[in-house]
Amino acid sequence: MAWSVLLFNPVVITRYILREHIAPFCYALFVITFLFLVDFLIRILSSILSKGLEWKVVLEIIVLNLAWMLALSIPMAVLVATLMAFGRLSADNEFTGLRALGISPLRVLTPVLLVAGILCAGLVWFNDRVLPEFNFRAAALRNDIGRKKPTALISAHRLIRDFNGYQIWIDDVNDRTEMLHGVRVYQPDPGKPLRYTYADSASMEYVDGGKNLLIRLQRGENHAVESRNPKNYARIRFVSQTVALENVDASLKHQDRTYRTDREMTLHDMREIVKGSRDRLAQVQQEYVAKVFDDMRVLDLRFSADTNPLPPRLLETPWMKQTNITQATYAEVLRQENEKQYHIERYETRARNEETEISQYSVEIYKKYAIPVACLVFVLIGAPLGVMARRGGIGTGVLYSLFFFLLYWVGMIRGEALADRLLIPAWLAMWGSDIVVGAGGVWLVWRMVREKYVPNRRPWQWFGFFRKLFQKRKAEASPAP
Repeated sequence: MAWSVLLFNPVVITRYILREHIAPFCYALFVITFLFLVDFLIRILSSILSKGLEWKVVLEIIVLNLAWMLALSIPMAVLVATLMAFGRLSADNEFTGLRALGISPLRVLTPVLLVAGILCAGLVWFNDRVLPEFNFRAAALRNDIGRKKPTALISAHRLIRDFNGYQIWIDDVNDRTEMLHGVRVYQPDPGKPLRYTYADSASMEYVDGGKNLLIRLQRGENHAVESRNPKNYARIRFVSQTVALENVDASLKHQDRTYRTDREMTLHDMREIVKGSRDRLAQVQQEYVAKVFDDMRVLDLRFSADTNPLPPRLLETPWMKQTNITQATYAEVLRQENEKQYHIERYETRARNEETEISQYSVEIYKKYAIPVACLVFVLIGAPLGVMARRGGIGTGVLYSLFFFLLYWVGMIRGEALADRLLIPAWLAMWGSDIVVGAGGVWLVWRMVREKYVPNRRPWQWFGFFRKLFQKRKAEASPAP
């Protein structure tokens, strides 16, 4: 690199630094997205890939789910690219050369932060506009598959209610032979005897152009019992039996779906829901005050003697003798106390439901901002760690990236779980990881600028470094003999 040229051409410096990030970013984005895709295929599509769906439908499912994969893989790719780019600059002594020319490390870091800021803004727009729509269409497609082709979603150890008038339980599914084992068929038809069928094995076959489905049962028993008269019980064994399910359409047809979950809504929609929940919570609080506090009144204990007094043991107490409380007065006290307790429990239930809804949607709102901001946070972490590593290899980049990425996501996942239980505020649940990792990144950048980092040290050598540092401080703290 011609240092004399770079010294008087800041644009060239910026372009050179950013160009070092392009290849690692694209490579990391491809690898991470591919890993997400493979994991998704194993977890979600393994139950439907072998069920006869058209390849266009499978491709549509993959494309629709690529949205959330990109939303997660882009910040991770930023971290990997920053680590590898600054690691290579440090390993080739180009970072030292820039220092010798009087170029501050902050000047080198500034264009990377600007590009990360652009990615952050783009991801906020992506999470608000594109991601909810893709999630909504993916959920609608799964519903269409489950409704119009129930066999595509048949799995073991799950009660299947997709067939009208039938409930089916299957112990095991052989994907290679498409045989079902341990099949139980329930027919809970109101007004008719309850029918239950068990078979050791079964197979499924479409007939009449896919409109009807035949379940061929092998070696089983039929059980029938009348609900009104359980003594009328019948048991019939069979070697082979066929159950016909009518009006089952094997074709996939899309239908409109109006309901959206929190991950299928835009920021505006979720803010409206949160605003409505806050208004309802305020209304519940006002009702609670009116019913529990405003309606509470001092009991008039100056009642005349009652013909049906309290038990003698209670009447003989000094307090009872002084106030002359009758059984009617005592019953009124109990009634009001029970009514107050009922209102308190009802208020707590309603208030907790509203608070849970507010926290749930607030978490999703903050998440749409917190994940894109991770691009900036990972630049602050990746640049000084890349300079410290001084290797620039893929192994160092992957090792550091996995550590901080896992630290970031474990904090966010645990924070979301705590926020759903109303143990911590929603903003802290989502922004906590950014704050902690970002503070560590600012500290590392400060040490990089002050040249207080430890050069040429591999990741596994940091354990010995911290141990020696701790022993040194302990020795300094110990009193002299």
